Amino acid sequence: MKAWEVHDGALGFHDVADPTARAGETVVRVSHAGLCGSDTAKLLHPDKFDLPRPWRPGHEIVGMVPSGEIVAVDPLVPCEHCDVCGRGEIHLCGSLHRIGWDLPGGFAERVVVPVGNVHPLPTGLVPHHAVLADPAAVAIHGLRCNPVGPPARLAVIGAGAVGLLSALYAESQGWAVTLVHRRSPSVPVVETVPVTFASSTDVEAGTFDVVVDAATGADTSPLALALRLVRDGGTVVVQNAYHPDVALPVPLRGLFRRSVRLVGTFSFCRRERPGDLELALELLRSRRKAFSTIIRMVGGLVDLGREIDSAEKHIRQVVSV
Repeated sequence: MKAWEVHDGALGFHDVADPTARAGETVVRVSHAGLCGSDTAKLLHPDKFDLPRPWRPGHEIVGMVPSGEIVAVDPLVPCEHCDVCGRGEIHLCGSLHRIGWDLPGGFAERVVVPVGNVHPLPTGLVPHHAVLADPAAVAIHGLRCNPVGPPARLAVIGAGAVGLLSALYAESQGWAVTLVHRRSPSVPVVETVPVTFASSTDVEAGTFDVVVDAATGADTSPLALALRLVRDGGTVVVQNAYHPDVALPVPLRGLFRRSVRLVGTFSFCRRERPGDLELALELLRSRRKAFSTIIRMVGGLVDLGREIDSAEKHIRQVVSV
């Protein structure tokens, strides 16, 4: 079969062996795969990351299992035996593997995954929208970790995939949502995502019960903005995958005096039922119109290589395999 792999620092479209499922696994014939910002960063600068050799990316995967059912793939593969996994906190498993990172990913014609990692699509969910199941689960997990519930006032910083998905999930749960952006989203996004949009320079300080930092983490400005916007006694949820060298710039006495909660959230889990990914699939089904403006289809698997340089200009690009 054909697959995109990084060999010796260079991405190429290779002939590779067909995958074979072992006990407890299944082969997914990939129909759609999403090009995520984390994929783009690694593909543009593979030498800066600790990657398998070779590396086959692609963790946002939709495809068909041997029965003919269309499924979304959960990329998290925990050990299932440790105390952490027993609590459903699979994202914190010390032996966690991830499809598309340290296991072969979905920028290929087929991929092997554990049987428990395939999720049938709800009736009415468009298959290529389901590639957003992973970032939607991340967004939902962040809000479920927050101790305050709706109808509180919520601000989301960042109009990328996780920011928009956080805003859409919060709106669906009854939050009063303001999406705070530094760069204006496209007109179709503004028209179809039913929340208030505001520039970061136009939002009043101290007015939100919860602020979600879902921006790009090249510097500390998103967190500084979040701390400015949250009310005393409020909560800041950090969903931002900050660069490793970005340090916390916060005067700790200010957090103490204002009684602000700072909550870090990573990936998603199965601690509650339904799990984050199941809720994500239902969100994608129920907000179909909005997701049609977030996704850009870019052609077939063979076209992936030429799309990487432009990936950062779009919220989410999806390859048809």
